[in-house]
Amino acid sequence: MDPQSEKNGFDENIREELAADGKLSGVEEEIYTPYPFDAEKISITSRKISLSNVVRRLKRELIRAAEIQRDKNLWDDGRKSRLIESLMLKIPLPLFYAAADKNDELVIVDGLQRISAIREYISEKKFKLESLEFLRELEGKKYDELPEGMKIRIEETELDFVVINPDSPPEVQRNIFKRLNTGGLPLTDQEIRHALYYGPAAKLLKELVDTEEFQAATTGSVQDSRMAARELVLRFLAFSILGIEEYRKNEEMDSFLSDTMQIINKMKQEPIDSFNNRRIKNKNIEEVLKKFTLAMKRSAKLFDDCAFRISTPTFKSRSAYRTPINKSLFEVWSILLGDMPERQFDALWSKRETLFKKLDDLYKEFSLKRYIGPDSTKVSGVKGRHEAIDKIINELVQE
Repeated sequence: MDPQSEKNGFDENIREELAADGKLSGVEEEIYTPYPFDAEKISITSRKISLSNVVRRLKRELIRAAEIQRDKNLWDDGRKSRLIESLMLKIPLPLFYAAADKNDELVIVDGLQRISAIREYISEKKFKLESLEFLRELEGKKYDELPEGMKIRIEETELDFVVINPDSPPEVQRNIFKRLNTGGLPLTDQEIRHALYYGPAAKLLKELVDTEEFQAATTGSVQDSRMAARELVLRFLAFSILGIEEYRKNEEMDSFLSDTMQIINKMKQEPIDSFNNRRIKNKNIEEVLKKFTLAMKRSAKLFDDCAFRISTPTFKSRSAYRTPINKSLFEVWSILLGDMPERQFDALWSKRETLFKKLDDLYKEFSLKRYIGPDSTKVSGVKGRHEAIDKIINELVQE
């Protein structure tokens, strides 16, 4: 059965993103069409790199690979061992996809599980071969214990790389990687950002997803194997650090979020005032994190198990159906609740039943449905949803 058919009739157009296992992730899919780019800006080359050279590059950090993209436990030692067995049997491996920088350092975007298995077996000596299909006499052996002939076979293996060159603009690189298909599930936008901009930002996103406050606000319902939860958190960080005014072009959500990851990475090294012509509104990352924690606590208190969803507690009580988390609603409510003075939140809490009724009515309006749906990545959508919900809050707390 198509996972998307698991609905109860709230809105037949609501579709959820899929997790690594093909099941629903708990986050509503956001559809947008990026503006076309100049095809002349695409610069791609094919390379054959010997495995021994790959290992040397890994040791010198001339090949960089983020932590496991989809699930750090996706490959067990048996599967890693069979990859090594393929090398010894001279079975070609699938293509590796990477982005090159001006120093010819390669960032692996697709093929991370394979690169990790090679690094762990040859360089780090982390596991012994097991569950082999043909070379069973080699089971239980670490790399240094292999016959010399087998080690030479492995080291002389040539791996095929497709490399996107640094003269391709960042948005072009990300668009190309998004077109890749690995095992039937194309890379998500956040998986690509995670690989290209891995560093303090990626680690921070994982830490925030694992907090009790985030898990309580989302009722633990978001499957993060393809980084759906991390993208939600990044939405908050982006609009908190940069502000709505720095979202200036239609369909630039990917660039907006990608810039934020790079900003956070740089913030950990030195103070910065701007990035990619975007002015940084909030440079105090500790203040941002406090607002995030506060926003998650308030969201859970105010909406119970319906935070960041089109279905409010009032709607759920009538239909027993809870819609998936909407990225735009996560963004707007987390920003507004994180910035809200305590007195104002108390007033909103005291009138929550009226709030739910107003929201139920608002979600039926054509304009807001577009602001959090088809137009969610347009400037009009971003500004429209913040203004619409902020207006309701102000009306309630001033009554």
